[in-house]
Amino acid sequence: MTWSSVDWTATEAAVGRIQDRIFRAAKTGDGARVKNLQKLLVRSRSAKLLAIRQVTQRNAGRNTPGIDGVVCRTPEDRVTLLESGLDLTGYKPKPVRRVYIPKTNGKLRPLGIPTVTDRVMQAVVKLALEPEWETRFEANSYGFRPGRCTMDAIEAVFIALGQKGSSRWILDADISGCFDAIAHGPLLARLPTFTRTIERWLKAGSIDMGAWRASEAGTPQGGILSPVLANVALDGMERLFGGEDRDGNPVKAATKKGMDKSVVLIRYADDVLVTAPSKEVLERHVLPRLEAFLADRGLVLNHAKTRIVSIDAGFDFLGFTARKFRDGKLLIRPEKAKVLAHLRAIKAYLDANRQAPAGAVVRALAPVIRGWTLYYRHACSARTFSYADHRVWQMLWAWARRRHPTKSKGWVKARYFRPTRSRVWNFADAAVPGAAMLPWYSDTKIVRHIKVKGRSSPLDPDARPYWAERRRRRLEARSLSRWRQDLLRTQGYACAACGVPFDPDEDIGLMDEHHAKPRHQGGGNETGNLRLLHRWCHHRHHQRVGYEAAEA
Repeated sequence: MTWSSVDWTATEAAVGRIQDRIFRAAKTGDGARVKNLQKLLVRSRSAKLLAIRQVTQRNAGRNTPGIDGVVCRTPEDRVTLLESGLDLTGYKPKPVRRVYIPKTNGKLRPLGIPTVTDRVMQAVVKLALEPEWETRFEANSYGFRPGRCTMDAIEAVFIALGQKGSSRWILDADISGCFDAIAHGPLLARLPTFTRTIERWLKAGSIDMGAWRASEAGTPQGGILSPVLANVALDGMERLFGGEDRDGNPVKAATKKGMDKSVVLIRYADDVLVTAPSKEVLERHVLPRLEAFLADRGLVLNHAKTRIVSIDAGFDFLGFTARKFRDGKLLIRPEKAKVLAHLRAIKAYLDANRQAPAGAVVRALAPVIRGWTLYYRHACSARTFSYADHRVWQMLWAWARRRHPTKSKGWVKARYFRPTRSRVWNFADAAVPGAAMLPWYSDTKIVRHIKVKGRSSPLDPDARPYWAERRRRRLEARSLSRWRQDLLRTQGYACAACGVPFDPDEDIGLMDEHHAKPRHQGGGNETGNLRLLHRWCHHRHHQRVGYEAAEA
């Protein structure tokens, strides 16, 4: 077997069929059937292939080694890993490699990096666990779940607070060290399958500066399975306040009874927001129940960061600021601190690259600007985008003037700024005809995000038409270039090689343009000669036809 010979269409279909059966069995409450199907899936060769591809080709940390220093960069390495067995029987995970990354408040966030083999094993178990738990997770849980994103949580905030007569008080709760403090006992008690394997992962410990440290609590941040385990541990928060009826269907806040009336809980991973009609309800009803719920899981609220605020004063959530003004309008805008941090990062890049060519500056900053506007395009961001345009123009003008102190302003403008029909000050390497221009923030249109419907999940086989349409809309919204949107429509929003639909959350940065007629044979960049492929499908094609492909 070679890696380029894997039939990914059949592989995805095989895993999908078992996941469909797990979802249906879990939905009907057939626990024994769920267990048997999950064990069947983790033994499946197809599941192991998908897990290896996820870890070694899709994930951002694919080139980051664990304590053994091993990474899988070549197709041969991936085949060797597959043939090593990857069996749960007798499997013993290795400790994670402890690394620290800086947080915005100046402190360090600890991450645990498992070995490649352990990451693959976690990915296999995740494929088996997710279909079961997607039938249980609550409607207003949005973090680290398939098909859901931060904008779903922000839209839920708008729905909860934007209507006339809606709640005016908010509990902005911060769980102290959530991932590092989750108690292992209560978490394992909620997992009917793979309990021993997951316990070994949790108890494997970490290697920090060459010394082994035991892990008595927490799920290591950096592990593929950790977000799923955190969601399992925190599941049930919304039900504390009547969020579901006896059949598990979401209940509207206005129809709730007693102290739960108009109470809405919104959770994105460990970021929790609760709305209520009065401050007293939050203090006397919501806060005590929330603290008791967390205590059962070994967690506590960080009282220094947990606060109760009025909607008139506003609050920050997931990089946005929500506030209701005197006219009754609720505006959700980019958080000021995030805007300033973004502009400082651009300023730092320009200061560190004073002699870089203009084309290199465009190539470095264009994806940063596009990615930032893509995140904030669904909020009330027009004024923020206009301000960012002004500040970035000031930085670029100062950067250009500094390079040529003896030249006139007119010369500098003609050298670095190219006029178009709509704008005069388009930053580009004007000395190079047709050179790419730096995008403007305000050229990104503000588009309303449509929140995911209730408890719906993309793993539900009965909800495929809804998720296919939602995937199409999100792919078009996240693909800013028109020619890419045209190609997506032409290809049915799926890879032209394997036919597997693109994932708007994972595949946007991993879509390659393939030339049907190679460029060295005269093929051009016209739309009719281009195809959109998964990156691994693109490399597999070139490996098959004998071209020397870059490492995938």
